[in-house]
Amino acid sequence: MTATVMAENMTVVSTVPVDWLSTNFVSDGVVQATGGDIASDMMTSVVMETTTQGDGRNFRFEDPVQRIIIGCIYSLVAVVGFSGNFMVILAVILSRKLQTRTNVFVVNLAVADLVTCSTTPFTALALFSMNGWPLPLTVCAVMAGLFYVSLACSIMNLALIAINRFILITKSSKTYQSIYTPKKIAAMLVFSWGYPALVCCFPLFGIGKWGYSEKYKTCTQDTSHETSDLFSLLGSVLMYPIPLIILFVCYFKIYRHITGHMKKLSGQGQELAESSGSSTSSTKKLSKNRPASFSKRQVEITKNLFYVVCAFIACLAPFAIALTIPPSDPAIPWTGMIIIFNSAINPIIYGAKHPHFKEVFRHMLRCRYHMIPEPSSCLRKIRSR
Repeated sequence: MTATVMAENMTVVSTVPVDWLSTNFVSDGVVQATGGDIASDMMTSVVMETTTQGDGRNFRFEDPVQRIIIGCIYSLVAVVGFSGNFMVILAVILSRKLQTRTNVFVVNLAVADLVTCSTTPFTALALFSMNGWPLPLTVCAVMAGLFYVSLACSIMNLALIAINRFILITKSSKTYQSIYTPKKIAAMLVFSWGYPALVCCFPLFGIGKWGYSEKYKTCTQDTSHETSDLFSLLGSVLMYPIPLIILFVCYFKIYRHITGHMKKLSGQGQELAESSGSSTSSTKKLSKNRPASFSKRQVEITKNLFYVVCAFIACLAPFAIALTIPPSDPAIPWTGMIIIFNSAINPIIYGAKHPHFKEVFRHMLRCRYHMIPEPSSCLRKIRSR
């Protein structure tokens, strides 16, 4: 009788040894009850493992240690990014040298990064709170929408900057000035914010929903909504492919133009040197023939702005790759965190590489505002008081 009961229970709980059952249980009822308890414990263990490690559909970001680490990083990036982007805007306000048509888009990019940094503390709050979102859900939904609008606005600005540099480097100054009039620049800025805002309004028409994600414990899309996947697909298709193509095409054409121009100049220099026999005179002729927009300084500025594009793609790529691989759900909170690094990296790139920003930043950090080159009328008024 005992052997029969043991065989029956071995089919229910295959991990329990026969000797252990035979030495600890006497009746069939006790064996069945214990087997049920063990099976229940095993199911609980599987659910906990799924929650922390994830199998895609059933993943829940519950690990308190990981949530605290990511929340602290969000908070740190928010402070650094807010300070850095505020310095970018202030530098343009204080120095007339930085008040160029290109820097209009740089300032707009800094504003978008400021908005992103303003929403990250709410994301950190969601991660720190182990009992769900502590504030009204409307606040979470608004912060999620603002984050996505500012992020999309950033890539729109990068595309507009790429077009700006392409026209400045490859076209005549007359063409550049005719395209970048104050009214047209204002229209471009409105488009860079208006288009992402329209796309992020899809939840108002029943496609997707902004709010607290029980899956990732952050203010983002409500992943439990039935049209969440459709909203993600539409947002990705409408927001990112076209600007990324524009970035690639513009900077590739700028590179081709610069290399071709350099080869042409070197060939002309050799011909002039052979005909005149004087390298000094040939150099002077070349400098006179060189377009005003095609200068070493402009090339350096373009390279610096290209670094900004590379930083954005590097921050966005891990998240995009993780989204395409279903078993990578446990990596989504970490790759999503990397995206916000872009909001803090841009001012660092300007300060390290951009020749004009670098000089103004140095004087600002040392509180030597009287040494800022080409002070604006605003700075002159402040200094005269």
